Amino acid sequence: MAKKKKKRKFYLDSQTEKTVLTIVAVSFILIITLVFNRIVSNKILEQAHKQTKLDCENIVSGYSEAIKFCLMDYFTIIDSYSHIDSLETGDVNIIHKQLQELHPRIPSKINSIAYVTFDYKAYISNGLIREIETKEIVDAHKKDFSLYNISDPEYQKGTGDTVFYISKMIYDKDSKPTGIIAQVISVSTLADFVSNVKIGTKGYAFLMDSKGRFITHPDSSYILKSFEPTDERYQYISSTFLSHEKIGYFHTQNTRNEDIELTITPVPGTNWIVGLSIPTSQIQELPNIINKSSRILFLIILVSILFFISAEIYITNLFFKHQRVTTPIDPLTKLWTREKFEREAKRIMKFHPNSKFMLIESDIRGFKFINQNYGELVADKIIIQFSRVLNKQIQNVNGIMGRGFADHFYSFVKISSVQQAMKVFQKNVDEVNAKIKNLDVPFIPKFGISFVLPDGKNKNVTIQALIGQASFAKSTIKDNMLKQYSIYNSRLLNKTNKEQYIENNMEQALENEEFFVMYQPKVDLATDKIVGAEALVRWNSPKFGLMAPSDFIPLFERNGFITKLDFYVYNKVFNFIQRQIDAGKDVVPISVNMSRNHSKPEKFMHDFMTIFNKYSFPPSLIQVEIIERSFMDNNTLKEITDLLHKEGFTVAMDDFGSGESSLNMITRIPVDVLKFDRTFLLSFTNSEGVSNKESESVLELLINLSKTLNKETVFEGVETKEQRDFLKSIDCDQAQGFFYSRPLSEPDFVRYLGRK
Repeated sequence: MAKKKKKRKFYLDSQTEKTVLTIVAVSFILIITLVFNRIVSNKILEQAHKQTKLDCENIVSGYSEAIKFCLMDYFTIIDSYSHIDSLETGDVNIIHKQLQELHPRIPSKINSIAYVTFDYKAYISNGLIREIETKEIVDAHKKDFSLYNISDPEYQKGTGDTVFYISKMIYDKDSKPTGIIAQVISVSTLADFVSNVKIGTKGYAFLMDSKGRFITHPDSSYILKSFEPTDERYQYISSTFLSHEKIGYFHTQNTRNEDIELTITPVPGTNWIVGLSIPTSQIQELPNIINKSSRILFLIILVSILFFISAEIYITNLFFKHQRVTTPIDPLTKLWTREKFEREAKRIMKFHPNSKFMLIESDIRGFKFINQNYGELVADKIIIQFSRVLNKQIQNVNGIMGRGFADHFYSFVKISSVQQAMKVFQKNVDEVNAKIKNLDVPFIPKFGISFVLPDGKNKNVTIQALIGQASFAKSTIKDNMLKQYSIYNSRLLNKTNKEQYIENNMEQALENEEFFVMYQPKVDLATDKIVGAEALVRWNSPKFGLMAPSDFIPLFERNGFITKLDFYVYNKVFNFIQRQIDAGKDVVPISVNMSRNHSKPEKFMHDFMTIFNKYSFPPSLIQVEIIERSFMDNNTLKEITDLLHKEGFTVAMDDFGSGESSLNMITRIPVDVLKFDRTFLLSFTNSEGVSNKESESVLELLINLSKTLNKETVFEGVETKEQRDFLKSIDCDQAQGFFYSRPLSEPDFVRYLGRK
């Protein structure tokens, strides 16, 4: 039997085997690395495209808000012009004449002011009278009489300018619409504003109106014209199409026949849209860099693994360089910058469209003072400490945080309910305050808060708008040292707008005698006869109608205008008394209020007597009511009381019982009358106005004490028969309140006097 032939075995020597294994291993690593590099590059590229789109949306959204605020400035101006006296008459000749007189004082960014009638005629402050071409101005107001309107632009044949109108309805004294007051504004004003947007070498921003016509464009020949791309692929994406879409991200063609990435969004409060155009070639520059880098990378890897690693580092750096990446970290606090914070907050809102969110803006009260008095190094240290305290609190609720300028910080957190969020916030504020007290330089933080509520009107609010709302809310507490936070809402905005109107118009209102005096009788409780009255100021505003003192007195006390109003009231009261005496009619002593802002006795008396000496009735007919809770100290109050007594006037302590040292004051300040505050009386009675035995004893004790000190007593706010009867039983001298009479106009008060 033949033997089987043995197969030959091949053996590699150890050195050859190592070489083969090394080649296989290196080749395997190279292949894996290249595949991995390609995957990573594609992922980075994909992410870069997403980030580019998001950045474009952020930019166009920011400019949309900026244009909105720019237009809001014009709203303020049109409000002021809507109060021109002649507008109520509806007489176009009188109105036109007054507008022409005002023309030289019109702000430079406004071409002119026009009064537009419902038959489309415009009476312009520059003297022209013409028919307007943009009939929508009038038609929009006919549909909604309460509407502010921002028109589409039109070309003015007479001036050769392209303008738009911001207008407001005008009413006569009977609240009947008579016409429209409009600002004529050159489109070039907005063009200058929008042209500041520069994206790369060819990117630009533009505005379009509701018809798809360009309001602003780098090529001025396109103003008031529409555009349709010449490329068949994009012809449907015309400017008219975009004006109906309002919002979106499109790949299309621009007026230069370049492929572009176009982002559009509406301008709030208008029918306009703002767009951002970036050539696709600029955006595609990044993929070309990455592809080129990958080829270089392949050649380098063949030479050496070491070079491969170096190349990876180089290309990564190159990538970031071409992305123009800036650090998202604030160098001082190590928190996110505001830009990074806004991007992240926007992303969170986008991924949770039906969730509730809370935004908080925080800063340090009086930070400029700290910076000036302690120096920049200490101020920076305080900012760092403040940021750490805030960041710890926001991390506890899984929120995000960033730093704006100087001492401003922003926090954003997803919440389950407003009530629960505010409960946690108040607890956190207490903890923040406790930690701050232990710092080397303690300070007081303040906060502004805004909310995103899916079922509310602000569901689609931007993060920039949220920050603006929170900042606005915070600004409302700058003068209130006892309040650390404020929440944005429409009532707060309306209140602030009303206060702004009041401050802007108070001087003119005084000049126009919109303030008037009412008189509330004081009745002797023993005889039920009128023995005096208190002069009370009211304001009949053209905008808000009859306003209660609580609407304007606290504001006037804060800004100091109350002192002017005091002397205005004194003159009106003195004049009324003099006219009554000259006509042989009944008079009673009238008490006038001296506000808490008068702090210089000699100056007050000089100004007071200057007015009083114009008249010829005795000082016994005037009583001055000073306020216990005044800004003045007891010595100053005593000095003013002594000076008034020296001239023959009587003095009453108003709101007695509402201060902290009432009993001490009545022994030191020689007033003639103690006037008990209405709230003081209410606190001693139940909801039916009936007092209890313990309360009666306290009130009786106060009245007896006043009698012992030879002071007359008056109770304000007497509204029920039970209250009147009780005050009479404890020997109170006088009563004032709705039980006897409401505050009366001058004619009604004269008739009331005739009944005594």
